[in-house]
Amino acid sequence: MNLNAIKMTLIITQIAIAVITDVRCYKVKNIMIAAFLGAEIMFYAISIEHRNFFTGLLGLAAPFVVLFPLYILKMLGAGDIKLFCSIGFLVGVKDVLYSIIYSYLFGFVIAVIIMINRDNFLARFKSLFYYLKSCILSMCILPYGGLNPQSDGRMHFTIPIAMGTLAVILF
Repeated sequence: MNLNAIKMTLIITQIAIAVITDVRCYKVKNIMIAAFLGAEIMFYAISIEHRNFFTGLLGLAAPFVVLFPLYILKMLGAGDIKLFCSIGFLVGVKDVLYSIIYSYLFGFVIAVIIMINRDNFLARFKSLFYYLKSCILSMCILPYGGLNPQSDGRMHFTIPIAMGTLAVILF
């Protein structure tokens, strides 16, 4: 089995497990992320790609730096960020940043479909408008919502992460 096939298998398996656990309990389990990071470190240790380990570390750090503000605003879960970090460790900075961009594009499309299906499209955009207005008037960034998992405002973001990451690694 070549090294690229091993990388793809690690990424696809990790994403599949993350989607399943997220759909079941709205969580990306830390134990799963830790296990895959351990496997990824072993991959670099036993492969000839150990020279790319530093690139992997940058890929691990980039999603944290880019996405942490969204976590602070409660717009993204910590598990989603850790999943991106683990993916970034294998694919590097450029591909993980593309994965983030594509994931948000897929997420936008899915969110619009969900809002249209739930018939709350206008209400959700009105809520976003009032949130932005409050931030501007108070001249500070406020946490966005406090949505609980059963509300109409959340979706399983691991699904767009899977779609965006697969788009990057396959094409």
